[in-house]
Amino acid sequence: MEFMKLERLKLAVYRLANGYSLLPFQFTINISNVCNRKCKFCPNFAPDLQDSFYLDWFRQQPKLMSYDKFADFLKRMGVFRKFIRQLSFTGRGDPGLHPDLLKFCQLANRYKIPCTITTNGDKLTYDIEHELRKLKYFHYVRVSLFDAEKAEYWLRRQQISPIRIEFQNETGKHLEGYEDGYISINNPGTEKYSTMPKDFVTESYCVAPYSFNTLNTDGSLVTCITFFEVGNVFEQSFWKVWNGGKMRRHRNKGLSMSIDPDLADCRNCGYFMRKEKYRKLNKYA
Repeated sequence: MEFMKLERLKLAVYRLANGYSLLPFQFTINISNVCNRKCKFCPNFAPDLQDSFYLDWFRQQPKLMSYDKFADFLKRMGVFRKFIRQLSFTGRGDPGLHPDLLKFCQLANRYKIPCTITTNGDKLTYDIEHELRKLKYFHYVRVSLFDAEKAEYWLRRQQISPIRIEFQNETGKHLEGYEDGYISINNPGTEKYSTMPKDFVTESYCVAPYSFNTLNTDGSLVTCITFFEVGNVFEQSFWKVWNGGKMRRHRNKGLSMSIDPDLADCRNCGYFMRKEKYRKLNKYA
């Protein structure tokens, strides 16, 4: 009951804010658009993908993010760095394929920003683990498990690793010792692999654009998990992008779940999987 009261209060504040935000936020940093896998359900590399606005947009992105441009952006961000709850280094590919992955983490640590890595784990070496262990503000590596045959290997690796390793089970079936992930319908050609029913989200509003943002390899910022660019922080000041007109309009659309379906598939969005009622719908065997 108290949780629901807090949610209603937050929603009222958001609606009065006219799209502005001065709240702490999660920052996902896509540093790599290359991957060593071609998973059948992947919205970027699946073999059955069909042409779409999203794929056209994705293919125009640089393969790797420039470390120097990111470092310059974070420096220019100034006091707004204090609003970052956590940096998650990941990618539309795999961050382990970026030669400067450690440098990104070391930079976040220098600014005392908590950070994590989400990866398929294929390029996570023991040397990298030991370097990450030296970073006070590095929290964990989340391994997305796509190969059921490696389940036991990763559980053993977790026990001996000098860093914290978490898992997301993306194999499509339940595995003992793992948190079941989910696969949603996120691009034409991936529907048959979904573990969630189509259009499972029933909410009438979403506050994700206020608290969850993604930085792409070219410096473009998108809110929540859309691919609607609200600005480029490698070229513009963070404040002008963060609370600019495009961002505010997009946040207000989120509050009424009226984002253009070509830009965000809100009714199939994994953001809502944090809620117990949706986790129960997951069709993992």
